[in-house]
Amino acid sequence: MPDAGGAAPETAIYYVPRITQTVIPATRRLLDAFRAAGRPVAFTRHGPLLPDGSDMIERRRRRDVDAVANTEMPALWHKGTFEHEIVAGLAPLPGELVLDKNTSSAFNSTGIEWLLRNMACNCSSSPAWRPTCASRRPRAMRPTAAFDVIVVEDATATYFERHHEAALSGFARVFGQVWESGRVLEALRVTSSASTPTGA
Repeated sequence: MPDAGGAAPETAIYYVPRITQTVIPATRRLLDAFRAAGRPVAFTRHGPLLPDGSDMIERRRRRDVDAVANTEMPALWHKGTFEHEIVAGLAPLPGELVLDKNTSSAFNSTGIEWLLRNMACNCSSSPAWRPTCASRRPRAMRPTAAFDVIVVEDATATYFERHHEAALSGFARVFGQVWESGRVLEALRVTSSASTPTGA
């Protein structure tokens, strides 16, 4: 989890409670529900794969140099460090997919597209709930065009509330849907019930 207090301590006033009181509990509920329903769960971790950051694009490397100069901490922690790990309370279970990405989009630096397509054969085809399953639309100009994407509002955060709201608004206008975790859990319940054979 990023350290909001390193470069700008005032961001912690909003960001830390948002993470600890809203995002982690909502994500925990989603993980528990998807696992109980037998649905695929996958994780991404963001940061350089190499300790010196040489695997990142030049702009990211410059950002790290500036961050270390100003705060004595990198902007992104590399794979293998404590800060790069997934929060303990949300840790993946054995057998769950974990992808390490060194770009903002996992589609640009991991095999996530093909992994999701492969996993899609095990997903429900219900039109009401296909957040990780490939649709039949062409890939077009952006990788996510081939997927129905839902961002869970209360399971996400950024350093400032206004940035969070702006990001979700822009996403909903162009790329996909924004739901609250309660709506996701209800859709999961409905589709799981519908896919359960009578008498099971």
